[in-house]
Amino acid sequence: MKDYNESQTRTFKTFLVFTMSCLSILLILMTVTSQTYRISEIAYNFSDDFELKSLEQLYGKSIWMVDENSFEDVYKDNPDIKKLSITKDLPSRLLITVEVYEKMAYLYDQRSSITNIKLLHENNYSISVKEVKFPISIVQILNGPVGEGFNGEIISLFKTLEKYEYSKKDLTLEYDGKGLVAFYNKGTYELGDAIDLGKKGSVLGAYLKRDFCNGTVRFISSDSTVENCT
Repeated sequence: MKDYNESQTRTFKTFLVFTMSCLSILLILMTVTSQTYRISEIAYNFSDDFELKSLEQLYGKSIWMVDENSFEDVYKDNPDIKKLSITKDLPSRLLITVEVYEKMAYLYDQRSSITNIKLLHENNYSISVKEVKFPISIVQILNGPVGEGFNGEIISLFKTLEKYEYSKKDLTLEYDGKGLVAFYNKGTYELGDAIDLGKKGSVLGAYLKRDFCNGTVRFISSDSTVENCT
């Protein structure tokens, strides 16, 4: 009799677990397919101009089926987007937050009669622009050729300079095909070949932070200089 009762108890528990599981699955299915939880509004927390046409396909989709992996086309259309996050404001509103790659410098290519301006980002993505909007440094390319690793070296330079306090908009660089020269207030800094700029940036950053040189500083190696300052 005892074994029979234990068997009934186990059977009842199994039935109860099965019933609860079925009800949970049913509830999830009803929630996911409910018209109440269909996306009807998408809000943004940024003002930059991005290509977001692909987001239109999210309207009418269950809000429960959308996550950070749903935006592959957005990343393809906007290489300057570093990370996209979402917040679900139930029942049907989606808030999108965007983190972008840092804007490093404007590249002024003056090797032809028409100056071509590009905005260089920290992920080595550059885009042609018509005007300067951001208070960052300008790199003027006066003559060529420019090596394949030039943009990467420029990025390394500015990433290193981030460790130092200086005014980005007051720093201008010129490249004449042979060497790179930086101009900051009354100082001129002859960096030499556009190589090892990350290391040179540490030395340059110290000069920019102190901003004492009224004259010329010439780099004779990546970490050695000769000063002619007054």
